[in-house]
Amino acid sequence: MRESVEIHFINPVIIMILIDYLIIFTIVTLGCINIKIKPGKIQNLVEYAVKFICDLADDIIGPSAPSFYPLFIMFFFYILIGNLMGLIPGLFSPTSKLSVTVGLALIVFFYEHYIGIKKKGVINYFKHFAGEGIPGWVKPFMFFIEIISELARPLSLSFRLFGNILAKEILLSVLIMLILIFFPSNNVIQKSLTIVPFVLRPLILVLGTLVSLIQAGVFTMLAMIYVAGAVKSHEH
Repeated sequence: MRESVEIHFINPVIIMILIDYLIIFTIVTLGCINIKIKPGKIQNLVEYAVKFICDLADDIIGPSAPSFYPLFIMFFFYILIGNLMGLIPGLFSPTSKLSVTVGLALIVFFYEHYIGIKKKGVINYFKHFAGEGIPGWVKPFMFFIEIISELARPLSLSFRLFGNILAKEILLSVLIMLILIFFPSNNVIQKSLTIVPFVLRPLILVLGTLVSLIQAGVFTMLAMIYVAGAVKSHEH
C-alpha cells in the first residue's frame, strides 16, 4: 500500500517536470528565436500571453509588479499546459492531482508571507494582522480571524484548480469508456449508443480547453491578488 501511494504521488510530479517544462521551453524558444518586427503566429501568441499577464499584474499590484513577472508567467504557462495535457489521448492532467495543486498553492502562500516578513520584519508583519485603529480588546479576535483567512487561501486555490480539472478528466474518461464498452458490441442498440460519446467528445474537448485556460488565468490572478495584498499593506 505504501509503495502504491508513493508511486501515485511521484507520477504527476515526474510528468510535470519532464514534459511540462519541456513543452514550456519549446514554446518560449519558438516564440523568441528569429524574432521579427512583424511577429509570426507562435511569436505573436507568446507575446500576447506574456503581455496580458504583465498588464494584469501592473493593474493589480502596481509599480512593483515587474519584479514578480517571472513568477506569474511561470504559474500561467505551467498550469495551462498541465491542464491541457489531459486532452491528449494516453496522458492525464497533473493538475487533476491534489498533491500538485496543493504544492502550487503553498508556493503562493509562503512567497506572499516571505515578502511581508522581508519588508516589515517578523514582529511588525504579524502585528498588522491584528488591525489598526481598533480597540485593543478586539485585536486578538481580529488576529485570529485574519490568520484563519490566510490559512484558507491555499485550500481554496488548490481545491478550485483540482476540482475543475478533475471534473474535466472524469468526463473525458467516461466518454472513452462508453465508446470502448459499446462500440465492439454486435448488438445494434448498444453500438448506436456510441453515437452520443462520439458527438459529445469534440464538445467536451472544446469545453476542456476553455476550462483549462480559465483555471490557469484564475489561479494566476488570485496569486497576483494575494501578493498585491502583501506588497500594498506593507508599503503604506
